[in-house]
Amino acid sequence: MPIYTRCIQPQSIDPKLFTNREGEYRHLKDVLKGIILAKEEEERRLLIYGERGMGKSILLRKVISHLKQEIDFICVIIDGRTSENAEDLLRDICEKLASQLRAEYRGEEKAISEISYLDEVSRVGTITRSWARSTATEIENKKGAEIGLLSFFKLSFGVGGKETEVEEEIKTTGTEINSRFLRQLLSSVIKTVSSDRAKEVVIAIDGLDQIHSKNQIAEFVREIFKHKESLIIAALRSEAITVEFSRSFRESVVIKDLSEDALMDILDKRMENCPEKDLLDKKLIPIADKLKPITGNPLSFLTWIHFLCTNSELSPATLLNDLKEFILHSYSLDPEKVSRISKFFLTKDNPFLAREEILDQAKISEGDYEVLTENGILVPDDLYNPQKYSLSPDFAFFKLDL
Repeated sequence: MPIYTRCIQPQSIDPKLFTNREGEYRHLKDVLKGIILAKEEEERRLLIYGERGMGKSILLRKVISHLKQEIDFICVIIDGRTSENAEDLLRDICEKLASQLRAEYRGEEKAISEISYLDEVSRVGTITRSWARSTATEIENKKGAEIGLLSFFKLSFGVGGKETEVEEEIKTTGTEINSRFLRQLLSSVIKTVSSDRAKEVVIAIDGLDQIHSKNQIAEFVREIFKHKESLIIAALRSEAITVEFSRSFRESVVIKDLSEDALMDILDKRMENCPEKDLLDKKLIPIADKLKPITGNPLSFLTWIHFLCTNSELSPATLLNDLKEFILHSYSLDPEKVSRISKFFLTKDNPFLAREEILDQAKISEGDYEVLTENGILVPDDLYNPQKYSLSPDFAFFKLDL
């Protein structure tokens, strides 16, 4: 019977499952610490990038977790996969920031009231002057520290004083909660909180390239970079790096392949508390020993092993055939067609090739080429304007058949 285990968790971003990339870990930690401490500088931005599945997310979270033990700062981590566009991301930042501030301002009546409205504003499409006025009145009647929302309402809506006849007429007019509004609100809140608590607010956007509307990424970059009140970290795949990104980030860190020992360390951490550990030690380690020399990509490595644990008998003798089933299971494509294109790229050391070169040299049809690119088997050099493609790391296991 196949072994079933959830211990591998290929998509996990739990820092406890992190394997220390000593060089990259120290470098990223030093860079981020230096930027956080450079409080007088404007436009503090850090770009973290690398191939899909290299561990950017888990490394970022590990570094932030350790730095928070050394420096007292407020960090908001956003996952780009949950957003449709730039406005969604800004709303997500408001919501996550409100969550962080509740712990920071526990017991501060006025601040907690403002935080609840920051959370509410992140979820609605419009607000009226009347609503803003009643909200401001409610907040002003409370005691304690402020977080900047009240002063933003006063500035944006002119609320806080006696209503004029003109205000009476327009108080029910809706104001759209758009990217500009959210950005200015965030700036007011972060500036106030940073001053009041003497803490930096760090915004980390993980998987920015995973935002659903890819054409919105450039818009988001323009919007968020107008906000200068906090340090901004963005982690994304190499193919999503545009000229605009390169100009916008003064600091960047690239995440590269893992060593064989590091891959085994990742696997050991996941197997540590596994109910089937003794059995897996006997059956899985020989499989991992065959897979670790053919990739430096931890996500691909763990994805193969997770599939094998749940869909095979973990036999080294049937390893290649079992992984061909992974193609059917995960991509619903003919393993033999994928095998041909994979071996073609792998025998050439997996270069980036133009469409014409692939069609001519790999001897595949235009229809097959379209299927391979649409399904992510061939990965573009540029997410927005692809000129060349290379083989996805998920198919490096065909090196076993070369």
